[in-house]
Amino acid sequence: MAKKDQVVRNRKNRIRMTTEDKIYQVIIYTIVTLVTLTCFLPLIYVLGMSFSTYGELVEKHNFVLIPTRPTIESYKFIFKQTNLLNGFMVSVARTLLGVAAMLVFVVPGGYIMAKHEIPGRKWYMLFFITTMLIGGGTIPAYMLIKDLGLLDSFWVYIVPAFGSTYNMLIVKIFVEGMPQDIIESADLDGASEVQKMFYIAIPLLVPTICALSLFAGVGHWNAWFDAMLYVKTPAKHPVQYLIHNLFNRTVSSTNMDAAGNQNMLTEEFFKAGTDITVKMACVVVAMLPIMCVYPFLQKYFIFGMYTGSVKG
Repeated sequence: MAKKDQVVRNRKNRIRMTTEDKIYQVIIYTIVTLVTLTCFLPLIYVLGMSFSTYGELVEKHNFVLIPTRPTIESYKFIFKQTNLLNGFMVSVARTLLGVAAMLVFVVPGGYIMAKHEIPGRKWYMLFFITTMLIGGGTIPAYMLIKDLGLLDSFWVYIVPAFGSTYNMLIVKIFVEGMPQDIIESADLDGASEVQKMFYIAIPLLVPTICALSLFAGVGHWNAWFDAMLYVKTPAKHPVQYLIHNLFNRTVSSTNMDAAGNQNMLTEEFFKAGTDITVKMACVVVAMLPIMCVYPFLQKYFIFGMYTGSVKG
């Protein structure tokens, strides 16, 4: 009887929706569904094309969402043509060390720049903003890397990642928005600036740090242009540069065969499908690690910037 009474009370306590509210809800759910499909359809298309066979692509005019005869030949072709395992290890090491290098300078720098009592603070801010707006270009950057002895070295991926003016300004803005009561309480307790940064600022900045780390990590994972400029040893190439080279070789082979100049398409390539399936497989291989990491950091985009301090 108690459960039945509770159900009856819950039904009475429900807010009765008018016809206009129901129409509004239908419209909202329809829009959200369409936006979700817009985000998922390209992903489903890439996955479906990567597992398709050459015959199915011909039958369906190069548009396959769910393959009826799935195959992993395109992925086998990629792993045979490139040393992806070594490239993955280089990319993972670059991403982890690059993000750590960015945070080492960005968090303390943003915290210091948020202190208005620092002498010459405006000139420091002008200096950092100038470096963000004005760049030397590719040739001066290459000469600097060469003078530092970083050519054909793994550390050429890490050293330029030390510090980011844009990220430092973001940290500065969030530090300036922290409750002053907490800072004043720490001052009364005799806390030093280092203690306030580690025990107050950083816990409050956990969502911001995670967001900046994710953006920096995606940037390091997707980077390949610096490897093309500065690194010649194949063992030091990241996975994105290996996929980029394979992508270009696949396209060049297809174009040359179509023009009748030289038949460079091997039997393995035909078995894998076409250049389209190989391209889609390259896309899947490149984005899979980021897709696995993102769900663990998504909550920091939802909670507020003070979530860490409230729970602590």
